[in-house]
Amino acid sequence: MSNIDSMSNDDKKGISRRSFLRSTTMIAGGATAGMFIPGAIDKVSALDFMKHSNQPAVIITAKGRALIAKMQAEKKILLIDSMIFAYKANRGKAPTENEQLQPNDIVHNAKIQHQIRLSENEIALSTTLDSDVGPFKFNWSCLYCSEYDTIIAITYPQLTTKTVDGPGVKGNTLIRSFIINYNNIAEITNSTAMATSPNLMAHQRLNNVENSALQAIIDQQGQDWFIKNGFMVLPVEGVYKVMAGVAYISGHRIELEHSRVIDVANKPFYIYVDAYKNSNDTDGLETKFNIIASTKDLKNYVNTDGVHHYYCKLCQVMADGSVSDLRPQNTVVDKGWAEAQDHQAIESVSGLKIYPISRNLAVGDIIPSGYNGLRVNNKIYRVICHGSVDEIDTNDTFVIVNENKYFLQPCIEGQSFYSIDNLEHYAPLSDWGDKINYAAEICRKGGLILWIPNKVYRFNKTIVLKDINVQWDGTLELCSNVVGVVFKYNVNLTGNPFILRSRSLDHFDKAMVMLTSSTEKVNGKWKTKGCVENKISQLNILNGWIDYEESSNGKVLDSSKLTGRGLVLLAGSWTAGLTTQRSHEYVWRNFVSDVYVDGFEQPYVLEAVIDDINPNRWVTWVNGNKLHNLCARRFSQGFVVKSPLLRPNGKIGGEVAGNTCASLDFQWSSYTTESFLVCEGRNNKFELMGWDAPKTATNTIQFLRGNSFPAGYGEAAGNIVELYGATLLHLNGSDLSPLVYESNPGLNTFIGEGFQARNLMPESSPPTVGSTLTNSYIPKLDNFLAFINERPGCHVRLFKNGHFQSNVDLAPMFDFNPESSVRLAVEKGDQYRVVISLENAINHFNMVGSTLGYNNLSAGMIDIDLHDRHKKSVYSSQQTLKTANVTGFINATKIKTIVITYSGFEKSGKLNISALYGQTYNRNSSQGVMTADGACWMQDDIKINKAGAGVVIRDEVNGQLYRIAIANGELKLEPVKK
Repeated sequence: MSNIDSMSNDDKKGISRRSFLRSTTMIAGGATAGMFIPGAIDKVSALDFMKHSNQPAVIITAKGRALIAKMQAEKKILLIDSMIFAYKANRGKAPTENEQLQPNDIVHNAKIQHQIRLSENEIALSTTLDSDVGPFKFNWSCLYCSEYDTIIAITYPQLTTKTVDGPGVKGNTLIRSFIINYNNIAEITNSTAMATSPNLMAHQRLNNVENSALQAIIDQQGQDWFIKNGFMVLPVEGVYKVMAGVAYISGHRIELEHSRVIDVANKPFYIYVDAYKNSNDTDGLETKFNIIASTKDLKNYVNTDGVHHYYCKLCQVMADGSVSDLRPQNTVVDKGWAEAQDHQAIESVSGLKIYPISRNLAVGDIIPSGYNGLRVNNKIYRVICHGSVDEIDTNDTFVIVNENKYFLQPCIEGQSFYSIDNLEHYAPLSDWGDKINYAAEICRKGGLILWIPNKVYRFNKTIVLKDINVQWDGTLELCSNVVGVVFKYNVNLTGNPFILRSRSLDHFDKAMVMLTSSTEKVNGKWKTKGCVENKISQLNILNGWIDYEESSNGKVLDSSKLTGRGLVLLAGSWTAGLTTQRSHEYVWRNFVSDVYVDGFEQPYVLEAVIDDINPNRWVTWVNGNKLHNLCARRFSQGFVVKSPLLRPNGKIGGEVAGNTCASLDFQWSSYTTESFLVCEGRNNKFELMGWDAPKTATNTIQFLRGNSFPAGYGEAAGNIVELYGATLLHLNGSDLSPLVYESNPGLNTFIGEGFQARNLMPESSPPTVGSTLTNSYIPKLDNFLAFINERPGCHVRLFKNGHFQSNVDLAPMFDFNPESSVRLAVEKGDQYRVVISLENAINHFNMVGSTLGYNNLSAGMIDIDLHDRHKKSVYSSQQTLKTANVTGFINATKIKTIVITYSGFEKSGKLNISALYGQTYNRNSSQGVMTADGACWMQDDIKINKAGAGVVIRDEVNGQLYRIAIANGELKLEPVKK
């Protein structure tokens, strides 16, 4: 054998944990100093990070400091998007602030995957190098900002080898992390607070408990000690036998169940025990060990994966083969004493008084009063009981003491989570819906956090949660046509929750998740407790009839199964079959964020119903809720507000009002989509990005009435809809009538932020002289060229190298939508010219600009020329071609033709013209006021379009107002009555 031989009790068990990324968070950062942590940010608490004082230092570069200072001064976000790994053959002893990186040194560039706020002045960034990445070696790493091509911070890790998967060989997985400190770093970087989950919190508590227990053991008995003959080495016929037994190495308990033999030819040497424990492994609670023969003097260390190794010499084998026992002789004790000290240490740090001391609980034991912990099957459970033990459940779910059942709460040194897995084998309840409801009641009574671990739980009964904290990390699969999960009040939901309509469920017309507030009987009386103060986040509501394994976007297996509702806020729970007792119900002050719904007829519903039984006494309302970052795919009606607003007796009831619904991101689907928004409520606000509605789509946003009262009563009014660009993709000019429908036009406001339309409303006067009202929605903004396609006498032509291009659709360059553009092929030396003729108008321009959809073009030039009616140049500008070229404010008057020329291309590529735009203005009143279309044939006059309107003047002496009017061709001056 070699001169180094080892044995291990490592069972090499892995952990499996699903990871789901719903959305991307803006990552930003910068540092002056910190630590480079070779461990997993998502597995180790921030407090654990601080313990690694032997990690290499992080140095911020001079350029990094300058960039951070610049971004702070400008109040901008710094995006640190990469972690670069390199191998430098002549690397120095420590990184410097002016250090350079040569491209040939780079071995890998990884995207930053996690960024976490640890404190106001401290953030952590990490990336994972999976087993399919590599192979390479690195001894240098940095944080990099690609937007400004700047290395932010540098560290020198130990030389590390990254292996890769191969035939029969599994590559290693490395998690690399930086902790960086900078004054107010969290404020300027959008770093989010570190997520807490049962695994993380239990791991942190366990670390604190373990450290305290280890220190107590070391203080009481020494650094390394052994029970009797445990790990004693004896020479036996030329080999060396390590005796079975128990030892404490740096306070860690290890046990060798069977004697082991070591055979080493070269003498002399030492035999060590190497105890190790991965502090980053949330499931690896057991201390493992190797027995090692070595000629070297081995010291404790932490390897690159964050694994702590603790060495203790067992013996020295001399040149003649004799053995000198090097185990600390003053710390060889008996087992009973060790167990008592171990028990005492656990009690001192867990806050539990545990029974029994050195064995497991048995039937017939008499538990004394005053104990709040039990030792059952070598585990510690939190439970308060005393008396005679009648039964111990074989699945460790409960104990029966004095004929009373007590559920065992698994307690890893003070853990405050109750896992629903505790009831997995609880025979009286067969359905996971019933079990979760039962577990929720245990948590409410005990002040515990309900934990749904990362598994799949099939259920058939409605789950009702109230007044509870829930850590939901797994998937609940709904297998029956019932309401899935109901949140009543004071539910704080965290984790990575999934709820799935089972593929086994053939028919479904209920709601997957509902916030509602049915009455409760308190002291014999039915009382209303509103559905309030629920905090729901990171919720995923999916349809099992969509296959996500075959395609990352999901493949619809049967479109007829895309039915039912996703997330519903309902006042009137009796209509959902949740109660037979009617009462006042309200849904108020709930906070819902980061929800994804896929594959349901109505993903999001706010609904208040009326009491349809005389005397219509019950009032319901869904008001003042905050819903943010809601995504939906494959739906019929994306967001539905059902609100009759008035009861049959004419009084308020069934009201949905004052809700803020921000960052709605809805994807149009060819399967079933009919509309993005259908609303019967009032005074709600919607910020909507509607993607990819087809040109044929109509009434994608609807404001309807949910009652039969006369016009003006109970109208859907006062709502604000802010539309993002993709919603307007296929609209031409100013006509929004295909998109928006109101049963009573003009009662709601539509805003197209930053695009072709803002503050949209039904037109109150014709767009041109002599034209008729069209009942269309017209804009009030000054992006003149956005509406060029609808103006009589205006036309646009495109020329390539002097040749007219008749087959190119130029409309996309005037819809001011960044998602669309006119895409043109470019060869070296090509020239494209856009000529915009305004034949029937004289227009005064403040600004003209061009936006390109992409910035990866080769070198080029843009010429912007404005000509008057005599084809004389009024303004000319030549600029280097960029993503955006703007003339600035130019005051160019009486423009008839705009010519924009793109040229000077040095290589082949694509010219993508996203938008051409111009801002017009009125020079002064003496030169006339342009109409809505800018085509005023009355070039030198003031024109009044509205019937009955005129010019009003004031008498400076008495303040009387007079209107100049014309009647039967006669000019009159009429007093204006106040």
